[in-house]
Amino acid sequence: MNLVGSRQQQQIDDYFDYSNTITTGGTAQLCLPQRKSCSKLVIANISNGILLIQIGVMPATATIANGTVSAVSVNDAGFGFQCPPDVVFLGGGNANDPVSYGATMPGWPTPNHQAQGRAIMGASAISGKQINSIEIDNPGSGYTSAPFVYVRAARHDPTGVGLAANASGSIPLAANGGAYYVNGTACPTTAISIYGATTGQAYTVKWMP
Repeated sequence: MNLVGSRQQQQIDDYFDYSNTITTGGTAQLCLPQRKSCSKLVIANISNGILLIQIGVMPATATIANGTVSAVSVNDAGFGFQCPPDVVFLGGGNANDPVSYGATMPGWPTPNHQAQGRAIMGASAISGKQINSIEIDNPGSGYTSAPFVYVRAARHDPTGVGLAANASGSIPLAANGGAYYVNGTACPTTAISIYGATTGQAYTVKWMP
């Protein structure tokens, strides 16, 4: 990741283009694969209709019973996976203060006996594989609230991504110039999918390592 001005412009910094169009209206497609690093990213809608983007995969939802994880429901099947994504249970435990705000957030304390699970995959109608379900291998113990279930494409899987058509978790890009823009030291490197209702809708993607 490059910090602006840290090298006094003494080295060439490439600005890559991944612009494209919606190939099949009404079906999500890969917008940008997973990258090793990214210091600047812009995705702009240059079409007349709205577009939706999804960064990574939406988290799954855990249910707890008697301090253990009893079930996990998938909120985003995704597509394009080459191998099962990582499933990580974050937060959900703070025996000293079980009612504090943020207990279900990923940065909250995790019980000493953390739950473990894995994604069960199936063929995707779009491409690659999708997540059919999440199986609990170890329910853990000591949970005071439902943990945040982080679903992340494996580091060696550049194309596994969530469905941009899922309106509850996607970012809308307004017609004719709506954009998602990140510039600085914190920039997502996960794969990004995009959705448009009409074939041929155009968008531009620019990013800098």
